[in-house]
Amino acid sequence: MKTAGKIIATIIVFFVAGGLIVAWSVYQKGDVEKTVGDVKIFTDDNFQELVVEGSKVHPILIDFYADWCFPCKLLEPIIEQLAKDFRGKAVIGRLNTERNMIAQRFGVNRIPAVFIIRDGEIKDAFYGVVSKEKMAKALRDSGS
Repeated sequence: MKTAGKIIATIIVFFVAGGLIVAWSVYQKGDVEKTVGDVKIFTDDNFQELVVEGSKVHPILIDFYADWCFPCKLLEPIIEQLAKDFRGKAVIGRLNTERNMIAQRFGVNRIPAVFIIRDGEIKDAFYGVVSKEKMAKALRDSGS
């Protein structure tokens, strides 16, 4: 009887763990239209619409980052401030290079990398931690 109880407990733990894994992956896919404050979250799924098509209306600033990247974390508050400053004039967003393959299409091989896209083309690119003023000037020069 004790063995049957252990087997049942093991099966229950297995199903609970599996359910948590499935729930987490569904939650992660929820990034498609997500915004954090004024900063858009770009993904492979929404890139064509939000970046390529959106760049025909406003300049788009993309911060290519990874969660483990310390310089990326230093750049994050600057990106958030730019998003507030350029609300309605440009779209500011971030793209996690570990979860999305689109960064390879742009040849991003070091992070942080910040690209400004206008009319579907790269107008400017910065690598490393860049000042807010330098990115703001590039956005203004791109028509925001």
